[in-house]
Amino acid sequence: MVRLRNRLSAAKNDAQGAPFFILQDLLFELTLADWEFMKTIDYKRHELHGNPEEKRAKISTFVYDIPYFGACGIFPPLHILNQIFETGGFQGGMSPGTTWAPFTINEKEYGRLIDIITRLDPKTLDDKARYTFIKFDFDPAFDHLEDWEAWITAVCEKHRDAYHARRSGN
Repeated sequence: MVRLRNRLSAAKNDAQGAPFFILQDLLFELTLADWEFMKTIDYKRHELHGNPEEKRAKISTFVYDIPYFGACGIFPPLHILNQIFETGGFQGGMSPGTTWAPFTINEKEYGRLIDIITRLDPKTLDDKARYTFIKFDFDPAFDHLEDWEAWITAVCEKHRDAYHARRSGN
């Protein structure tokens, strides 16, 4: 078991000699397999002005650094997630963007990622990701939709008002 506390700053041992990682102020536990799975992604963060910034993050942080990643705060099912990952991202043009080498994950990796995302408070990611103002929710009612655009449209038709209320703090 690995205990995590927000932003990774140091690995230490507790009173029983078990290793844990100091991450800021949220404490949650992951198995060693979860920690090892947390694939590290190299990517570029694009802003309107200036050169892209080279970044490296665990996949659970990376998804919070992609503009418009979730549809109205809803985390995508595996097949939609892989459609997103396979694009390699977008530079953003007049808006922020994120680019990476295209990749996919399998069902086992997705299950672990969902477990981590479910327990992770995105506000603990600090400056590691840009879009941490809303914790992802899940809605399997739309998992049957195969097309990314159709999924976004349907999800936002249902969740748009609740998403905006959450963003405004209501």
